[in-house]
Amino acid sequence: MNGPPNGKAPGRAGYHHGDLRRALVRIAREQIAESGAHAVSLASLARLAGVSQPAPYRHFADRDALLEAVTTEGFEEFAAALAAAAAAGGRDGALKAMALAYVAFGEANIELYRLMFASRLVPEAGTGSALETAAVDAFSRLREALSPTAPADRIQEEAQLIWAQLHGLVMLKADGHIRRPLAELVEVSRLFKPS
Repeated sequence: MNGPPNGKAPGRAGYHHGDLRRALVRIAREQIAESGAHAVSLASLARLAGVSQPAPYRHFADRDALLEAVTTEGFEEFAAALAAAAAAGGRDGALKAMALAYVAFGEANIELYRLMFASRLVPEAGTGSALETAAVDAFSRLREALSPTAPADRIQEEAQLIWAQLHGLVMLKADGHIRRPLAELVEVSRLFKPS
């Protein structure tokens, strides 16, 4: 026999009479972490959850709607990690702590990170949508950390420059151009030292 008798992947728990929407998002995240977002389909998720193929459509209009839910959840977790880091870092160390949290999140969740930052989902998210709100909230955390030290008219630009540098580090590491842990680069960077 070529696989488990129930047709589910080994070690994967299917849906068991609970919140199917939540289960589909969880299974999608597992699939994304293993194989990237391109490997996710509603049909495969239905199979892995042990439900009929039409069942996911009760919760998601299509694959993009599912990926939007996954991406929204990713941004919510990302914003929470940045906020916790800022609080732990205090006034003088908030920016560096957030930079460390940023690269740690990216390294630990690279395929989710790619979906969040290298897909069309956020740019095409509707105004006021859960995804747009979550993405803006994550960026706002960086702006808040800069507000005590950057001139008011420069906060947006400073935040974008720092965000771009951190994003570049995560992507360069993901694509094999940086081999060392990104935290080491953040530790030695003058960008994140208190002024």
